[in-house]
Amino acid sequence: SAGKPNFDNDIRLMRFNSLPDHHLHYDDYLQYSPAVLMLGLKVCGYKGRSDWSRMLVSDAFSAAIMAASVNALKYSVKRMRPDGSRRNSFPSGHTATAFLGAELFRHYYRHLSPWYGVAAYTFAVATGFGRIFNNRHWFADVVCGAGVGILAARLAIMFSPYVRDFFAKRLSLFKKDNTSVFLSPMVEDNTAGISFSMRF
Repeated sequence: SAGKPNFDNDIRLMRFNSLPDHHLHYDDYLQYSPAVLMLGLKVCGYKGRSDWSRMLVSDAFSAAIMAASVNALKYSVKRMRPDGSRRNSFPSGHTATAFLGAELFRHYYRHLSPWYGVAAYTFAVATGFGRIFNNRHWFADVVCGAGVGILAARLAIMFSPYVRDFFAKRLSLFKKDNTSVFLSPMVEDNTAGISFSMRF
């Protein structure tokens, strides 16, 4: 209704008044920085709270939860982006990705220093503001995206041990009954594919 305050529009108006010509797409790359830093520390030998297998399972599981949640909301809410380009504004996938990585980074390396988490969340917040500054998302999109990313990370941290154990048991069954699975590339008559075979 007329005269009703709209925080999203107020933020967008502030953006146009202060940064009318801002079109720097650093947020397209910055969203991945927390995850890259986390993996970089692991590669360099900094010991996190989990081994490689648990961390990678958590990363993959959390990314799946986040992607499913973001896309389910985007294509059910169908909110128009502030630049009028598409109806998939809510929530911000870039922000969800950044906060997902930040929370995982904070969890795995907070025992070394709390500043690792501060750095990761700084990149995540900068990603969120970048989406607003580039007129790609409303403020509410960014806030919800951040929440989805953090929630996906916490759920993955909580349940990834069970997921890893589930697949470990399935793989151990193959070892016990001497079952072997083979996948190999196949090219024949200008047709490429993958050959699948199983030996009992």
